[in-house]
Amino acid sequence: MSFDLNLQTVCNHRIDKELVTLDTDRQSLRASRPIAASNVVLFASGDAVSNSLYSVIYDSQATLSNQSRKISLKKKWNSIEDFFELSYITISGFCPKCVGLNYIDDVSYNIQGDFLTIVNELLLLQNLEKFTVTELQSNPFQLFIGTTLVKLLGQRVSDPSYLSSKVTQEINNTLSVFKQLQKQYQNTGRAVTQGELLDQVTNISVQFDTTDPSILRAEVTAQAVSGKSVNFTQLLKIA
Repeated sequence: MSFDLNLQTVCNHRIDKELVTLDTDRQSLRASRPIAASNVVLFASGDAVSNSLYSVIYDSQATLSNQSRKISLKKKWNSIEDFFELSYITISGFCPKCVGLNYIDDVSYNIQGDFLTIVNELLLLQNLEKFTVTELQSNPFQLFIGTTLVKLLGQRVSDPSYLSSKVTQEINNTLSVFKQLQKQYQNTGRAVTQGELLDQVTNISVQFDTTDPSILRAEVTAQAVSGKSVNFTQLLKIA
């Protein structure tokens, strides 16, 4: 049975030490993104401010309904030389780390400090994503793995339907290569599970993001030989 390091970690949506500006009332500070929880940490010129000196309150002057919280100091801040930073948790749709996907690509550990590994359908899912995001010919030992999606970055879109078709074709091609490699791996006699083997790609949907027309959202669904389905979303930012 094959395994790999778990490269997908649940995102905590935490923003660390974002520079914020003290308002003219000398008491209010506003984050650039919605504050999702009250467990924030405020810093003044690099030093943590005691949480007894401020609170998270609803902002009556907020211009966005989902950005309705601010930091309120209990007393006016006297120093005019301090700069402020804020660590806080935002909501999924505004998170700059996962851009709303709720997962980030990073190695993870258990409480003993050992690397977490994955098998079966989770391994299949991770391999599908790897083949999709890898730039074609970037691996000198396996030049045939990957896509040319990265070359679409920065291109101006004159025909959106062509671009969507091109992305779909690239993903289909690389996952076909992946399936062929799996068959070669099986033929060596190595142990594999039905969960880690790709049976078929059942759907590839490529659409422009509804909130940002410069982002293409490719949603891929595949089925393992075990019969279980896996899916992932790949975002591609264009000009």
